[in-house]
Amino acid sequence: MKKIVVVAGLGTMGPELELVVAWWKKEGLEPIVFVPGWDNSEGIEPKITRLLELIDNEKPNYLMGISAGASLALNVFLKKQDLVEKYVSVCGRLRMGLSNNIIERKLQEETLRTRAFKESVELLEKSEILNIDKMMTVSAIGGDELIPINTSQIDGAINIVVPNLGHLLTITSILTNNFGEIKSFLEKE
Repeated sequence: MKKIVVVAGLGTMGPELELVVAWWKKEGLEPIVFVPGWDNSEGIEPKITRLLELIDNEKPNYLMGISAGASLALNVFLKKQDLVEKYVSVCGRLRMGLSNNIIERKLQEETLRTRAFKESVELLEKSEILNIDKMMTVSAIGGDELIPINTSQIDGAINIVVPNLGHLLTITSILTNNFGEIKSFLEKE
């Protein structure tokens, strides 16, 4: 069975995410949930170190980041491409930018107040992204209230949009009903 490390987003508790992805075992994937602890006061570097250690210990085939976890996962994937085969972002912020809609903008600004999350996105913006053929992003067709679509895709990667609305609803849909496209991407040689 192939392993996939799933990096949780802001406010995500491990048990809930483990419950949502548990059925992947029937699909031949062993999910390993990593909860970064976004709400503590440390910066991004200790979180990167812990995720690197998890990857060295578990030797997963794949790495997935959900929402805020997508930037952390991609920062680590860029360091571990020799070990991890593919990367998937689910409704993840991979660069800075805000919506024009004033309500969405306020929500987005609030998420970026989390020190480690903001540092993770800033670090990613400074990185050279190579091997885009090993990367997939999945987003809501028009973006969502927390992640503008123009901040959630990688030029040249496989960028999929799903016809959903709302951040949490879209994530849940992608991890359940719309998981087939991700599985196909992961299994493709």
